Amino acid sequence: MTSRDARGLVFDLDTFAVHDGPGIRMAVYLKGCPLACRWCHSPESQRSAQELILVRDRCVHCGACAAVCANGAHRVDADIHAILQDRCTACGTCVEHCPNGALAIKGYWVTAGELVERAARMRPFLDHSGGGITLTGGEVSQQAGFATAVLASRRALGIHTAIETCGACAWETLGIIVEHTDLVLYDLKLIDEAQHRQWTGASNRRILANARRLAGRNVQVRVPLIPGVTDTEANLSGILEFMRRSELTRLALLPYNASAGAKYEWFDRPYEIIGEPQTAEWLAAWAVRA
Repeated sequence: MTSRDARGLVFDLDTFAVHDGPGIRMAVYLKGCPLACRWCHSPESQRSAQELILVRDRCVHCGACAAVCANGAHRVDADIHAILQDRCTACGTCVEHCPNGALAIKGYWVTAGELVERAARMRPFLDHSGGGITLTGGEVSQQAGFATAVLASRRALGIHTAIETCGACAWETLGIIVEHTDLVLYDLKLIDEAQHRQWTGASNRRILANARRLAGRNVQVRVPLIPGVTDTEANLSGILEFMRRSELTRLALLPYNASAGAKYEWFDRPYEIIGEPQTAEWLAAWAVRA
């Protein structure tokens, strides 16, 4: 099998992304993440597998899905439609039989070669805007072989490459990917380890260690601003001090986006974050400090 045949599991593809690196970009969203951030903007990215979602405001509880499901993954009555994910094989039969488009499979397989060919067709447009390709997620390092195959091929075409990563992986994995990357967008969420475990389900020790090893490369540290969690004085001051000590010089503060809440209904999960986006004045004040 050649590198072009390497397969990756993707849950979205945006050919007009403007927030994931310079210019207009083709953003490829990979499935699978080692963290479980309680504010995750893409809960459909977390599992390293295809999965069924339910758009509840389209469901009329007709029971057509339950009637065709061979695994009994749907429980439907007049008031409730529950998906038993442990029984679902993401075969798509129920999706085909839903009369209102209330069901969908999140995640599809694509080869590195297919993505490279699509990027090649877009190259004049990407070059004109100063853009390129960004691999994001989920977490890029969860599909390291596929990511490396895509990035190496696209660099050979002269297309700018970027990755967005949380850094929660072995350096041996991340280091290989970075060698094929023009820009690293590095997520730092919480500087305190106990808080990081509380809100993401994992330690940040490896994340911070990998960040230090990226000093001297083209890196932008990005902090998602979650009200009362990551946007506190203590957390942001701690991140700035860590960056100074680690010789990381570029910081982007990403204002809170509450639109993720609707996605949690797809999985019958609660969305517990309550708050408003940070004001322009607040962001300007922190920009001066950075």
